[in-house]
Amino acid sequence: MTYQLIAFDMDGTLLDTQKRVLPSTTEAISDAAATGKVVAICTGRCPKMVEVASDDFADVRYAICCNGTIVYDLAERRLLEERPLDHEVVSRVHALLAGEDVMVEAFSGRGVYFQRSFIDRVADYNMGPYQELYRATSTLVNSIDAVLDDPSISIPKFIVHFRTPEARECLIERVAGLPVELAKAEISSLEFTAQGIDKGTGLLALADLLGIPHDQTIAVGDSYNDLPMIRAAGLGVAMGNSREAVLAAANVTVADNDSGGCAEAIRRYLLGE
Repeated sequence: MTYQLIAFDMDGTLLDTQKRVLPSTTEAISDAAATGKVVAICTGRCPKMVEVASDDFADVRYAICCNGTIVYDLAERRLLEERPLDHEVVSRVHALLAGEDVMVEAFSGRGVYFQRSFIDRVADYNMGPYQELYRATSTLVNSIDAVLDDPSISIPKFIVHFRTPEARECLIERVAGLPVELAKAEISSLEFTAQGIDKGTGLLALADLLGIPHDQTIAVGDSYNDLPMIRAAGLGVAMGNSREAVLAAANVTVADNDSGGCAEAIRRYLLGE
């Protein structure tokens, strides 16, 4: 099979454990672009969070953001497609969080809303490595509750961060039956998107926009929220550092994110070297 499009998750995949893009990855992306192949990002991050790292992948034009709810043109800095959550669903989940010890971030448009009082306490919710990213890209607000309650704010995705994985499991049980897609992330985070929308649908939406057959796509990831795109792509690739579920779902496995796995995926499967 000849493949035309490869999409990479960011954290744990395109980025190494120091949150950097390896030089071998940057070089492979450039080589792929020179042959007319499409390299894309498919991430849980919002467009602004992708843009802050984009100097290391300047040949990447398209980003599938917020777990597939946004397709974004990095070159023109504009949304090509957005699929927000129904406000009633946001309100119902928000009500279930009353009194819970959680940290919430709400994505909207290119950016993300983040409550000011939490910015120095993100490590309490196992998100310490992202503190500077939050500072650089977030719209800080006095109350995230006010954002979630405002029907005029379009929210394609929001994340609830807990102190423990056990607390996350309790919320998963409580939201059972709601029309949402859930994705576990990081150590103790839970991501919400509209029902039927995930990284897999986002990958296929970009392929359709570019006129690329679905079976000529490759998806590369490492964690739970990557499973839909791993399964939807013509070829699903697991990083060597992947969760067991991703290793089981993927067609093939490459080296880990500190050892050139992304460059390997491009050269072996996209370029056929």
